[in-house]
Order: sequence, then structure tokens, then C-alpha cells
Amino acid sequence: MPLFTMDEPTPKLIPPINNWEEDLPSSREPQLVPPQLRWLTTMNDTYLEVPRYSAEVSWGGVLAWAILMSIIGIGVGVSGFAIQHGHTGHGMIIIGLGGTFVFFAMASFGLRMYLAQPRDQPIRLNRKRQKIYIFDYKRAQLPWMKWPTTIRSYDWGNVHGEICYSYARLDSGYQLFGSVCEPGTNKVVTRFLIAKERSSQEMLCQIWSYLSVYMQHDSVTTDPVETGRPDDWRPRKADRWPDDMERESTTAP
Repeated sequence: MPLFTMDEPTPKLIPPINNWEEDLPSSREPQLVPPQLRWLTTMNDTYLEVPRYSAEVSWGGVLAWAILMSIIGIGVGVSGFAIQHGHTGHGMIIIGLGGTFVFFAMASFGLRMYLAQPRDQPIRLNRKRQKIYIFDYKRAQLPWMKWPTTIRSYDWGNVHGEICYSYARLDSGYQLFGSVCEPGTNKVVTRFLIAKERSSQEMLCQIWSYLSVYMQHDSVTTDPVETGRPDDWRPRKADRWPDDMERESTTAP
């Protein structure tokens, strides 16, 4: 019989999150790492707002792709007219115009993504009400359709922190999720993304620690790691909370 046993850590929440890495301390317990945020929008004695920047897309690449599709579309149209020159009928002109339309449609898709796709889906924590509010966009299937907004709110005491690792080709890395459980249980009702990091869990642990310490009415620094907003995310659609949720999430009961 071995003198020592090393049990592998296992998820405590049911069902466990895919590609689970770590369960974080309860939001009501003392935190084990120094609190720190990467980004901060607003913080006062009543509420805290943290941005969640979209990282699934290389926005510079999207713009370059849209420009390339426009150039190809112009080239296809001009080629159709050039080839048709000296021939009877209008077959090549029609083909050229059709190709131009297809490439311009792809270019407009890229420009719509770059110029108008929402990229910041913030969360708010109201420590007077002990609630968390999640601002989400529902992705539209077509680029020119409006992205509907959904707002969810949960009691902070029912939220647990979990870290997993995403193996998605364009979105790989560590992810911090808030897992909402039924009161007094480890049974998960729903999950929402809080933050992502490409190569390290440490920043995610610090973010969870910051949110928990703030909601425990303890003092936290107002200096995040990054200031302002990254240029990669400009221009972008402005976020607007519905009036009733704006009042509730920023005021005391």
C-alpha cells in the first residue's frame, strides 16, 4: 500500500465544462491570487463594468480581405468587357458582371464585419444588489442584418468560476467562465464567458480574484493592465444598455 497518494484534480460542478482545467475559489471565499484586471471600463462604490472584447477574428485581416475582394471584383468586370471586345453577343460581359457582383458581395460582408460588427460585450457587477449583468449580442447569419441584444442577470452568490482550454483553430487558449448553479448546489444552470487568454491561466485567476474581492466590498486597485481600448477594435458599434437595465445595474436597491 503506498504511503502517499496523489489524486488528480476533478471538476466539482455538474455537468463539468468541456476541456476543464481548474475550479476557482468560491466568489465568497478569500482569494488566493492578487486581484488584477486587464481592462476596466467603470468602477465606483456601486458597480463595476468590465469589457469583453471579441478575439475570434483578426480585424486587420478582415479589412485586407474585403479590399482584395473589391480589387478582384473590378478585375473580373474589366476582363469580361475586354474579352468581349471584338466578339458578337454579350456572354462575357454578363459573366464578368456576375463575377463582379459575387466578389463585391464578399467585400461588403468583410466591410460590414470590420466597420459595424459589435466587438465589446461587457459585464457589470453591482455589489449593492449582489448581481451580475451580462450584455450579449446574438450573431446574425447575414452581415447586413441587425444583431439583437440580450441582457441576462444572475445572483452573484450562485456564480462559480471555471477555467477551460479551447482548442478551436481560430480561438484557441484559456477561457474563464462564470457558471451559474442552482442555489446551494453544484448543479450548473448556464455558463457565460468572462475573459480569454491565449497562453496563460494566471491573468484569468487574477480577473476572477478581482471580481470576487470587489463584490465582497473590499478595496481593489483602479489601475488595469491595459488602458483605453485597443486600436484593433475601432471603429465599432456603441454598446447601449436598455434604459431599465441601465438604471438597475448602476444603482443601489
